[in-house]
Amino acid sequence: MAERAMPHVRVRRISSNKSSRRGVSPRLIVLHSTEGANVTGLGDLTGLGSWFANTNAQVSSHVATDAEGNSARYVADQDKAWHCAGYNSVSLGIEQVGRASQQSWAEAQQRETARWIAYWSRKHGIPLQRGRVSNGTVTRSGVLYHSDLGSIGGSHSDPGRAYPLGDVLTFAKHYRRIQS
Repeated sequence: MAERAMPHVRVRRISSNKSSRRGVSPRLIVLHSTEGANVTGLGDLTGLGSWFANTNAQVSSHVATDAEGNSARYVADQDKAWHCAGYNSVSLGIEQVGRASQQSWAEAQQRETARWIAYWSRKHGIPLQRGRVSNGTVTRSGVLYHSDLGSIGGSHSDPGRAYPLGDVLTFAKHYRRIQS
């Protein structure tokens, strides 16, 4: 059996917590953690979809992954998800079920997150490298943590210092090469 290079959406619940990008192309992929423990099965992704569907929450993300390697889709790429404050227009967001304090991330989740990164790299031309921002401006297009965005990005600490971005980018480079 051939290795799967594309993400596989198991849960789809499109959120109304979104808005127009107003013609702005995404230049960043922002990695988040949900700050909830992973629960076996699709319940965590379904529950996250319910939270994003709550208009009072005023939050959303494009996709999410869990520790079993499942994916969910909440906001289409062409729309602006509400996940990182001042950088929403220029970014695509991946929520990962887990906590910023955890010391390890399941390989299945890393791989599914990497499939999204590779897909978006190919589709939107976002380089498979660590991104950078400064005072609300993207200075280097790429992939970064929510915490890298500082106060303009909402002053968050996720996905945490132990997050294996190097491994995820290595997986993403592999998947980008084999995606058709």
